[in-house]
Amino acid sequence: KNLNKEHWVLVFVNDKLLHLNQSMNEGKNMMQNSPYDHDEKLNETIIEEHLHRNQAMNEGKNMMQNLSNNHDEKLNQTIGEEYLHLNQPINEGGNVMQNVPYDHNVCPSPERDIPWIFDGTCEERPLLSTFSSLEVTRSCGFCGDDTAYLRELRDDISAKYKDRCKDLVVYGAAIGEQYEEWVGSTSYLSKHTSEVVKRHKTCFFLFVTDTKNTGKSFAAHGSQMLIVVDPARMPFENNRRNTKVLKLNPGLIFPWAERVIWQDAKLQDRKPNYSLPSDYMLHFNRTVERFGVCSSFVGMPLHRNTAGASPDVNLQAHCNAIIAASERRPTVSDSLQAVRAQCEASQKLLSERIIQDNSRSKEFYQEPLVDTAFIVYDMRTPDCRQFNGNLGCSWLDEIHCYSDRDQISFPVVVANSGLRLSPTLHTPGYELRDRVYVNMDDIPMLHVAKRSCHWYYHSFSRCVAPDVEDIYEANNYLPNRNEESRLKVAVIVAGTLQRFMITSTIKHLIEPMSYKTKVADVDYYASLTTAKAMAYGSDTSYTDRLQPDPKLPVSTLHDSVDIEDYIRSEFGPIEARIGALQIQESIDIDAEPMLKARRKKALIENPSEDPDQRFPIIDNRTADKAKRTANANRNLLRMHLAIQNLWSKALKWEAEEGFKYDYVLFLRDDSLWLNDFDILKITEKEGDIFVPSCDARDPPLHPLELNDHILISTRKTAGIFGNYYSALFQTDVEGCMKTLPTTLNRSGERGCNSEMLLKWIVDWNNVRVTKVRQREVPFQRAANVKLSDGSITQCFHKFCQSKKLPLKLSNEYRNMRKCSKIDGRRIVAPIELDGFYPFT
Repeated sequence: KNLNKEHWVLVFVNDKLLHLNQSMNEGKNMMQNSPYDHDEKLNETIIEEHLHRNQAMNEGKNMMQNLSNNHDEKLNQTIGEEYLHLNQPINEGGNVMQNVPYDHNVCPSPERDIPWIFDGTCEERPLLSTFSSLEVTRSCGFCGDDTAYLRELRDDISAKYKDRCKDLVVYGAAIGEQYEEWVGSTSYLSKHTSEVVKRHKTCFFLFVTDTKNTGKSFAAHGSQMLIVVDPARMPFENNRRNTKVLKLNPGLIFPWAERVIWQDAKLQDRKPNYSLPSDYMLHFNRTVERFGVCSSFVGMPLHRNTAGASPDVNLQAHCNAIIAASERRPTVSDSLQAVRAQCEASQKLLSERIIQDNSRSKEFYQEPLVDTAFIVYDMRTPDCRQFNGNLGCSWLDEIHCYSDRDQISFPVVVANSGLRLSPTLHTPGYELRDRVYVNMDDIPMLHVAKRSCHWYYHSFSRCVAPDVEDIYEANNYLPNRNEESRLKVAVIVAGTLQRFMITSTIKHLIEPMSYKTKVADVDYYASLTTAKAMAYGSDTSYTDRLQPDPKLPVSTLHDSVDIEDYIRSEFGPIEARIGALQIQESIDIDAEPMLKARRKKALIENPSEDPDQRFPIIDNRTADKAKRTANANRNLLRMHLAIQNLWSKALKWEAEEGFKYDYVLFLRDDSLWLNDFDILKITEKEGDIFVPSCDARDPPLHPLELNDHILISTRKTAGIFGNYYSALFQTDVEGCMKTLPTTLNRSGERGCNSEMLLKWIVDWNNVRVTKVRQREVPFQRAANVKLSDGSITQCFHKFCQSKKLPLKLSNEYRNMRKCSKIDGRRIVAPIELDGFYPFT
């Protein structure tokens, strides 16, 4: 096995006869001239006495590491002359045991007797199976006569597409008669690839069969170029294994391509929205280019399909999930016995590797499990071509010997490659984050995207994008991107993790739109801070005892990535997407240029005051109110700056994916949805924005106020509220104050509150406002409060009600009361909510 990607040497494990000579040429010359008899079995002496098959991998590597560097000793001629019988000469770096059959005692594959035909010995730098767990090293290529068909296929593709598709190739395979119908059916294939081709001219290839001789050159929607293959001329009987030949070593099929992306055909199903990249070159830059690696994968998610009911993602859980699926659906693998044997052998090998290697932290040693339906390869440099080639060659060798489930083979191949998790990532929760694996020279080679980015959660391409990224302008929008012409809805939330309500939002707001009625494609944007924020009413006792949504995990990680992982996973079943999910300690407003300038001016005008005391809200009636107002202003600015950042993300996805939202919902972090929301009740109304009327509130809203608990905007006016932070700095807050009656402004001591400022800005921009009843937006602002006995109760932080179509509380919420009535030990009950009982 090779331990350095620049050199190759075959290690023969023999207690008496192994004499390693580091002069590569002498060893190669000796091996090149050794004959091999195809009809003669491999010498039993080698198998039984000298190779020690069961321990060859570990013992051989240990021996290599401990041998003295003797440059003058020739490789023992006994091995070359008496035991090695090779069937053909090899070039530099070639494989000396190319045609050794697979051992039936080791390999349970039903196709283990199929010869290894992938001869790469004619290449200057052959691709080798040096990362395989099998002791026989093989080369990969299309050199021999047995691969003449694959060579013809490669050359035909090159002649037709090399010049046009050199920069980037995206390809997949659907081999078998059972797939031929849906390849040409618009009822199965989504329009995704056709839209990508229209906007970016991306080269998509799909390897298919054509048993009915239809002669089709393109898949449905005319976006994917079909490459017809003849299964009878492919090496394996099972087409799942033939697919692996095309999938695992793209450098053999597209040797001229600089960038290659494998995309399983199953991801193109039109029904689930997997959020595939709308710009594949950009996706390459966000993964391979961003992390400086040769290949990029997606971490296996914690999902019933991948890990069953296990609380963790590990090889045992994944094996159990595959075996359970195989028993229900036999087509999952061509051999359930091979799956079981491979799982047992793989777990044993990985366990032994951890025990033997004491140089690594065992906490960070677990080899990565990935979903191989989407793989990104960088083929621009010789080193990456060699690494990716050796990886794929070793991977295919494992599959030839074991089962056709490549996700079981992957961690074994990575373990044998010598790659290790980058030491800079050795922090708790690493398995939930992006991971980079480096070689022994600490050079990044392989990237695994965080598991919460998986397409099961419908935010794949967006999730891999870095938080800070330039937004490019796009003029070629493609309306009605989804086949069902659903509404496009964005939900934007900013606030603190401490007050955040997610469970009811998913159940009663997003799921009714995206899954139950399927009237809308919903994108969710959230920005949450973990630092405790001082409330405006800080003299209210319950605000010091607020608790997060009880369904959220209690995080001990510095970046709360486990909370992100949980939230993303909750969006999978409801078929909604996350546009952005940012969890950070705080929102930095101190460095924001507009606020810095505003504070500088404030200190000049009122040097003895808090610079945030008069913007955007003013209340200087008492010193205590002035102090609390300054704090409220900072909270308000943080919230709106966070919303503005989220809005910029929404604009980014509109531009990148070529669509426009129809409606945008701006919510508070403490929104508790009590019944299902029906967006069609809003879309049938006239207006630019829709806000709760709240006309049954006690005390009632002032005529100069608009309720700001929720704001639903059409796309035309959404930018005003998405950029509300900037709008505040362009607002004449003193002019707003002058509109107040003297009973409110108190001779200039009190200005417009947040709801008055909202109405002032709405009127200034000539926005048409439609006030809706509370039953049409069935939510209230609420809080989870911890009582002195340790129990947690839910209460209404604010309560808004309408005279017509009032919100009626179901039995589930009948006993909820206002938070202000909590004395720390109990809820004072019963009370009326703002003047009347809104119960059924």
